[in-house]
Amino acid sequence: MLTLLFAVTAAAPFAGSGPVVFLVAVLALGYAVLNGPLRPPPLAVTGFLAWCGVTVAWSAAPGQTVRGVLVTGATTLAVCSLAAGLSRVLVLRSMARALQFLIAVGWVAYLAVPSIGTEQEAYHSGAWTGLFAQRNTAAFILAVATLLFTFLALLPEAGSRRTWLAWAGISLVTILAAESGTGLAVTVVSAALLVAVTVARRWSRAAKRAVLAVLGTVAAVVVLNVAATVSLVTGLLGRDDTLTGRTVIWAAVEPFIAARPVLGYGWQALWTPDAVETRIMWATAHFPFPHAHNSYLDALAQTGAVGLALLVVVFLTVLVRAGRHLLRGEDGVWPAWPAVVCVMLLLYGISEQSFLGYFGFLVVVTAAVLVRPVPAGVVAPGVR
Repeated sequence: MLTLLFAVTAAAPFAGSGPVVFLVAVLALGYAVLNGPLRPPPLAVTGFLAWCGVTVAWSAAPGQTVRGVLVTGATTLAVCSLAAGLSRVLVLRSMARALQFLIAVGWVAYLAVPSIGTEQEAYHSGAWTGLFAQRNTAAFILAVATLLFTFLALLPEAGSRRTWLAWAGISLVTILAAESGTGLAVTVVSAALLVAVTVARRWSRAAKRAVLAVLGTVAAVVVLNVAATVSLVTGLLGRDDTLTGRTVIWAAVEPFIAARPVLGYGWQALWTPDAVETRIMWATAHFPFPHAHNSYLDALAQTGAVGLALLVVVFLTVLVRAGRHLLRGEDGVWPAWPAVVCVMLLLYGISEQSFLGYFGFLVVVTAAVLVRPVPAGVVAPGVR
């Protein structure tokens, strides 16, 4: 059931994806109830979800916000509850199986039905899209998949190392087929960081502090100085600072953020014709766009500075807890994936929806679940 939930959220957006994701989440919740009590999300995640619910009071599209809160809340609660009944390795293998399925079927579509499996727009026409709506969406999922497969290859209890390394290679080749320079750069940097953090756990405490300082600095720079990071990343990729025209979108979005900097326009209220603000943004940019192509601007537009601050708390909670375990040499290689996947999501958020999409947010939730403290007397997932 957890595999199905990950697969459906990763495949979104697709026609009718909102109701389908919600239905799968409800089914997953029902399954979780039958197999044990529901488990609430970690406190930081709960705080963000609560704020998303509050934004319905001033939402630009209240109906959209209510639906968005229901879908996000249901999927989050389902992941937390199902993960509580599984070992940690099974949680990640469930995600891995979902991604393996999407990649495999995506290649079938790419080779057998090009009208479905390839990019149909003039720009990057013919690039790999698989089952995904667009090549950039595909590249993001593939980046997460490559990092996950690499981690499972480093995890002794995950099974055959060669198999996981093979899947990491397949995923990396698929990113190349998707023609995503951003996806490739973020994936390579994140995978290298994962290997470094995993190896560093055997080093002295001082060396570990140095590695964790680098990890924390990268995350802080990304969050606090997105503009400078954009210039760095685009320079490495040999592109200009427009990031293939994304600054046109950002210029259309920023005046609306400035008009409601603290509260935003409501969770999931934008990027639909139902919102007048979105229609104006589309007219300003001279084309419709499905999101702000920047997670930080997207969060500000939807949930305001309060919502973005709460998201930062979620990420900091994961990074601090994982970093503490790594520094103390506790829990083997397990803290590495939550820490590095959060850095990956923060990096990817510069130019894509990243952690604000259905699947991206569930990746954050999964990372938070894997590092949250376990009350006395309760057996932690994966420790039984």
